[in-house]
Amino acid sequence: MKELLVLGEAELAAGTLRDIGFSKRKGWTTGSVNLHTIVRRRWLPDVTVVEVSQGGGPEFDRVAGALAAKQNTSQAAAFVLMFTSKKWAEKNKIKVLKRFPSPDRVRLYPFSSKEFKKAAVEAIEPNVEVLRAHLSKLQDPEGPRLSVLDKMQKVLDTTKDLRSDRGNLSAKLISDLYEIPTTQLARGLGKTKQTLFKTPDADSVQAGLEYFERIARLRIAMSDADFRKWLRTPNPLLDEKTPLELIFSGKEQVIADLVADMITGRPN
Repeated sequence: MKELLVLGEAELAAGTLRDIGFSKRKGWTTGSVNLHTIVRRRWLPDVTVVEVSQGGGPEFDRVAGALAAKQNTSQAAAFVLMFTSKKWAEKNKIKVLKRFPSPDRVRLYPFSSKEFKKAAVEAIEPNVEVLRAHLSKLQDPEGPRLSVLDKMQKVLDTTKDLRSDRGNLSAKLISDLYEIPTTQLARGLGKTKQTLFKTPDADSVQAGLEYFERIARLRIAMSDADFRKWLRTPNPLLDEKTPLELIFSGKEQVIADLVADMITGRPN
């Protein structure tokens, strides 16, 4: 069953849903939701429809950021259709599209009439069908599937490079991965710079370094460079703060939990 959701305030979203006319279309389930509901979902639906006000503004940035954050982890087609009553400025189109990991699945329309919205969704339906079939093959490959233990081991292996020869986590290796000064890491751990320089894998710093290891497990799904970029990018799930900001403000548990949810696919 394909899914279409209209994102917006209750009455406006419900009206847009009626305009599209997919509520009784065979093979589709539809609904209207607010931003909070989308953020809490595990992934985006096959099609998300958004009505953009003429001014755009901070609220639209929040919406676009939340959708972009979910698109890459979605197991559905995750097309995003945005409608506005005026023409998109080229620089604004580029700005919006650059936020999405799959901008080819984002449509920005300079029309918002009832007829146009209905036609746009109908036009995207074949793309949804093809992409869903492709994703289904990827999610159900031939050959043995990884067991829970296999997956756990793969996640744990992701951070083996952060441990010294004696098996302890190393502040030096973590500092290099995160690209943060050892002095900043020392302050975050409540230790002196000299302590970390002298014995970067000391037993006394293991408890604090464990958070950095858990967060670094996100590299199971991205390169080191993308991981460092993620650390420094404002995140709509964190009130537009960066993960690194929260880590060094004493909220490293929040980021570690977020990473665990991203890896396992649990809703945030």
